[in-house]
Amino acid sequence: MKKRSREINVFSVSALDLFASALGAFILMSLVFMVFFSMTSRDSGEASEVQASLERCEVELAAARARHDELLARNAALESRVGQSVEPSSLQQCQSELDATNAALRLCQADLEAATGAAVSLEQTENELDACRRALQRTFVLVIASWSSRDDIDLHVVDPAGREFYYRNRREPGTPAALEEDNILGPGNEVWLHPSAEPGRYRVCYKLFRGSRARVRGSVLWQEGKIEIPNLTLSRSGQVQVAVHVVVNNDGRVSLDRTETGQVLGTAGCR
Repeated sequence: MKKRSREINVFSVSALDLFASALGAFILMSLVFMVFFSMTSRDSGEASEVQASLERCEVELAAARARHDELLARNAALESRVGQSVEPSSLQQCQSELDATNAALRLCQADLEAATGAAVSLEQTENELDACRRALQRTFVLVIASWSSRDDIDLHVVDPAGREFYYRNRREPGTPAALEEDNILGPGNEVWLHPSAEPGRYRVCYKLFRGSRARVRGSVLWQEGKIEIPNLTLSRSGQVQVAVHVVVNNDGRVSLDRTETGQVLGTAGCR
């Protein structure tokens, strides 16, 4: 039998309870939107600046390498001339040119090392930004189930790893996802949130835990908008029914798969 820690009183069935639940869900969604969009705009500008710096450094590095090769060739030619020269004046002139070339070569080598170091540093930064972009492609997913009758409805969500979230298992190790709100007597809402949903299929189910007949409406919110879940009428007490599959793509886009909507799974759970 389902056990809850909260005491039921007359205010649980009032309109005030419904308004308070809705206000809580609205505040939660507002905070998620504010944090995500501020991070997205800032990281996009930083990525553009680093990309431009990396391109400039690659041009400078290519020029330094070309100069380095040119000086090495000149150095080899002068050394050959030193070995072949017989007159002291010619030998002295060639040695002077060789010394000047070696000095220029050392400067060029220093420039090359500096440019190489800058390129390595920028490459590391670019890799970090790539990782950041991949992280930003993970969208938050917020699932809301609402009903207006006095029945007890449970929201179940199964993630791509097979972890099932519901009133007895609101959180799981290794993931920030959680069942954030649970109501035991309607009218009410139940809310599940994943702040950085990994790609895959998420099965969303409703269970009429206590009652005779209830109509449940739902919606899925993500970083680019909101998708309505088809309304579902529950008439089998204790039965779990599939509401929808939420599909998160590799680019962070979200869609719904309604092919199993209304399917009855029994009483064990949503899996």
